Amino acid sequence: MKPIKRFIPRALLCIFCLLTLDTYILSAQDSKPLFFERQLLSLEECIRFALENSFEVKLAQLDFLIVQTDKDSVASVFDSVLSADINYSDDKRALLSTLSDVHTRENVYAVEASKKFPTGTGLTLSFSDTRISSNLSSVLTTPAHTAQGTLEIRQPLARNFFGRIDRGNISATAIAVQNADLSTKERIEILIALIEEYYWGWAFSKKNLEIHRQILERAKKLQETNRKNYDIGNIEKGDFLASQANVLTRKKDVFIAKDKYQRSEANLKLLINMDAGRSIRPGEKLGYKKLDLNLESCINEAFQKRRDYQQAKKKLEMRNIILKTKGNERWPEVDLVASMAVNGINGKFRKAAGKISGENNRDYYLGVEISLPLENNLAESEFKKALYEKENAILTLKDVERRIVTEVGNAFRDYRTRETNLTISMKVEDLQREKLKEEGKRFGHGRSNTKRLIDYQQDYLSAQLEVARGIVELEASRINLDRTLNVILERYKDVL
Repeated sequence: MKPIKRFIPRALLCIFCLLTLDTYILSAQDSKPLFFERQLLSLEECIRFALENSFEVKLAQLDFLIVQTDKDSVASVFDSVLSADINYSDDKRALLSTLSDVHTRENVYAVEASKKFPTGTGLTLSFSDTRISSNLSSVLTTPAHTAQGTLEIRQPLARNFFGRIDRGNISATAIAVQNADLSTKERIEILIALIEEYYWGWAFSKKNLEIHRQILERAKKLQETNRKNYDIGNIEKGDFLASQANVLTRKKDVFIAKDKYQRSEANLKLLINMDAGRSIRPGEKLGYKKLDLNLESCINEAFQKRRDYQQAKKKLEMRNIILKTKGNERWPEVDLVASMAVNGINGKFRKAAGKISGENNRDYYLGVEISLPLENNLAESEFKKALYEKENAILTLKDVERRIVTEVGNAFRDYRTRETNLTISMKVEDLQREKLKEEGKRFGHGRSNTKRLIDYQQDYLSAQLEVARGIVELEASRINLDRTLNVILERYKDVL
């Protein structure tokens, strides 16, 4: 006996050393853990990830940037323009005169700067140097430089009166860009709302899997109890077979629930553009939180924040501006033009340019230029079109107002209805839990049977799923109400 007693401690020590050495070897060969912990992903983290990585968000933002370029395009009417002209001519053509063998060479160098102002005023400043070399006897100096500076001012007095059309086009384009910004935000908010629905659907599928696993464990315990009772003859074979079939059914339900959970996770990753291989699990749990809401405050908030309402009002404002500009375009062009030109002539360019400031070398011009289209069909048709579009914008605004009241009311009532249904389902779940608990006691005392207990387990399972489904439906109705009020995006405005 003594050798055996001495051998046992040594054997245990050897086994411990072998296990320790095996663990050390495994850890040295592979530094990765044997079990990978899934990263908890909250709803906010999920949405922020999507806003930074989603293709839909990037496309929406790019579309807005494209539209935003229209502001610079329309404002280009006020851009300064600098132009230059250099030309040379050599004229040896025959003339109908007593002179023969006439030869004239001309070099022209000109530069011009023009600018249009918001008042509609056009300003043009130019400077030129013309060098002429000729063998005509009538030419006093050859070659001769003629340097000239010109300032011209043009002010519209009828059509585009003090820049009314130009400024109107810019204002209308700015409003169109603002509406495009609202459309971009609307697209992003729709995506966020969809992510919230997918997320809570994912959380529900996880809860669904947990519930089915719990029922499977209950079924296994019942089977084990029935096996013991069947071995000692306390129950019939039919009860034992029923418990076995119940376990297999619950296993099948677990497999289906697991597949739904994996598919909902994959769909969420696709929506937010997350790597399919990333290991995550819901960080939020299904739960009911009562919200303090009333219909009147919801409607008032909707009129303050609904983007379609803001767009309809801005569109009406834009149509008013366009109607005024189109009305102005029917007027004739009446421009007040004033100009002053000074020049100097000399055989050398420097001296010719120096004579520009001479008091006797000036030319003044003041006039009114009028252009009147006789039919003006294009302007008349565009004015009528603008008038009809304004009426359309007014009707659209009224339609949006009625739609807001209806949509908010429906969303609010839907939320309240689902909230009431959930509270009832939660009470039913409590009753079904107590019922199953009492039936388990009766079964333990031999006063119930397997079929009855399985039925009660099914009732409790259905009640649990009904509560979980009710929470998800309530979240969906809450998301729909938030979408109706347009209040989702402002929670994540710091990311955009």
